[in-house]
Amino acid sequence: MWYTDSMTHHKTDYAIIHAEILAESQPLLIQDGGILVAQGKIQKIFADSTEAQRQAEKLNLEIIDAGGGYLGPGLIDMHIHGCGGHDTGEQDLQTALESMAEFLCQRGITSFQPAVFPSVETMERTQTALEASRTAAYHVASVYNEGPFIAPEKKGGLPAESLRPFTADYMAQLLSFRHPATGRPLLGTMTVAPELEGADTAWEMAAEAGARIAWGHSAAYADELPPRVGVHLTHLFNAMNGIDHRRPGLAIVPFLQQFQDATYELIADTVHVNQLTMEFLVRSLGTERLCLISDAMAAAGMGPGESVYLGRQVVCDGRVSRYKEGNILIGSAMLIHDTGRQLVEAGLIDVAGFFRIASVNPARVLGLTDRGAIEVGRRADLALLDKELKVQAVFVGRRD
Repeated sequence: MWYTDSMTHHKTDYAIIHAEILAESQPLLIQDGGILVAQGKIQKIFADSTEAQRQAEKLNLEIIDAGGGYLGPGLIDMHIHGCGGHDTGEQDLQTALESMAEFLCQRGITSFQPAVFPSVETMERTQTALEASRTAAYHVASVYNEGPFIAPEKKGGLPAESLRPFTADYMAQLLSFRHPATGRPLLGTMTVAPELEGADTAWEMAAEAGARIAWGHSAAYADELPPRVGVHLTHLFNAMNGIDHRRPGLAIVPFLQQFQDATYELIADTVHVNQLTMEFLVRSLGTERLCLISDAMAAAGMGPGESVYLGRQVVCDGRVSRYKEGNILIGSAMLIHDTGRQLVEAGLIDVAGFFRIASVNPARVLGLTDRGAIEVGRRADLALLDKELKVQAVFVGRRD
């Protein structure tokens, strides 16, 4: 009953009072605070609800009482293939992206980076879909390409036909598409296996264009890695060599001094990464560089069942999705509002940590300065949660 259309509010001018607010300028939650929103953007943040209410009444704004709930920035899933019965492999990509956006909004996830088949043709289709849809263009931050320059032996559930050797020409084509709403590169993140020929050139080209290379789907060992600043890892521990005590692989990167600024994605459904491993990770490194992702498929949020992805039958048990043939794990069936809440329930993170890994950090990694924090001037994309971190209401700024 938590997820209904009425929970998503498309408002431009209003006030919220009696909220515990996670504000960017505060190390802790503001107790009994309030905010004013004007033209879909955060105009003012108050440490005192009484003053917020007084200002709102003076401006004749609609006043929403949060009832002591947690108010944080709308969540951002920077790596997702599908949800709510739709995915990025559908022919009608515009409808798929719009449907995913609405489904995610009802769960407090107001921005996402869809993972699409890594080809020039798909990038062109995605750009066309965003040009035709204000809704999709507003909620889709950019696009995630897992590949095509990855290690075949670590492709996991990715289709073999999506892989190809690196060429600068093909890379340039992938980087040529633009997000119609922001003018930024449509390709926000691309997974590359760092050991492959051309990986360094791919990194340099992406950096010059304003896109982000993520190391992943890789057979590399840590002693083979080039020195880099700003490393990001695709779904840590998955589709890479692990932390072997004799010769560790890519999974050890976030723990190394030479990669002390490395950011990394975590699928926290307890299947992709064991609960004890997540405890080891969070207790060791905290949450400053962690980005919570779903890596979800179409069945996410729909419960157990079967579906089709890129022409192959998929079985979902309500927690993860696997190809029916071969029982290959291909993605999660849980979204980040649920997995983040489970991390809080397990005592691994607090409420501030929840919003940090599910919004603040992904926004920072993707270079999104207009969202991902409750800060004056940013989008009023907001998630209101109760004390159990269940979604009570979602607010979305202007889509035009």
